[in-house]
Amino acid sequence: TGVQAEALEAAGIRPSHFILLDVPDDILVERCVGRRTDPETGKIYHLKYNPPPEDPEVQGRLVHRADDTEEAMQKRIGAYHENVRAIMPFYSNLHVKIDG
Repeated sequence: TGVQAEALEAAGIRPSHFILLDVPDDILVERCVGRRTDPETGKIYHLKYNPPPEDPEVQGRLVHRADDTEEAMQKRIGAYHENVRAIMPFYSNLHVKIDG
């Protein structure tokens, strides 16, 4: 957050790099909404990118987290953008943007 960046600056702590993972918002939503977890094995799947086995037993126990919804992701993404805007003035000369 901007407050954290200010506190670091005030304490004389200056990072050498600021890495910004650049992922379009719609891709972030898709990655989150398609995520499923197998509570028995702890494995995490994605319905499109890493589908679970076609085993009906595995499919039957998959869990979709209650906060992995498009609405929840839009709120998280909004907060992320606000935080990035707040800290960029501190680290604009340090940031490296990486295609995520």
